Order: sequence, then structure tokens, then C-alpha cells
Amino acid sequence: MNRGKNIAVVLCLMAMASFISIPMWNWLTSRAASAKLQARTKTLVDRNPQLELAWKVAMLDDVLSYAEAKALVEAAGEQVDPNE
Repeated sequence: MNRGKNIAVVLCLMAMASFISIPMWNWLTSRAASAKLQARTKTLVDRNPQLELAWKVAMLDDVLSYAEAKALVEAAGEQVDPNE
């Protein structure tokens, strides 16, 4: 009986650790797009109306991340400088 409880406790702790670590990892590794990249992305979205929905989804949290900006710029057919 005691061994079963120990196994259950270990499994619960592992599950809790994974639920906490994934959002923390995303929070630590994500970065916001620079003002220059955000302005460039917005200009491309204005020129390409088919990207408007993707822009709205990216801006749901009011912060444009580098990954979101890169995806939008590449969808418009341009390249993103890694230092931008």
C-alpha cells in the first residue's frame, strides 16, 4: 500500500513539474520584436491583406514576438535579419 502511494506521489510531482516547466521555458526563451521589425511587419501586413488575420492573432496579447514577426515577414516573401 505504501509503495503504491509513493509511486502515485512521484508521478503527480512529475506531472506538476512538466506543467510548470513548459510555460516557464517559453517565457524565458521568447523575446519581443524590435520596434523597427514591428513597423516593418505592420507595413507588410498593410500591403498584403491576406496576412491581416495572422496579424490579429499575433497581436492578441498586445506583444509581437520575434517568432511571430518572422513568420509574418517570411509569409510576405521577405527575409528577416537575425539581428533585426
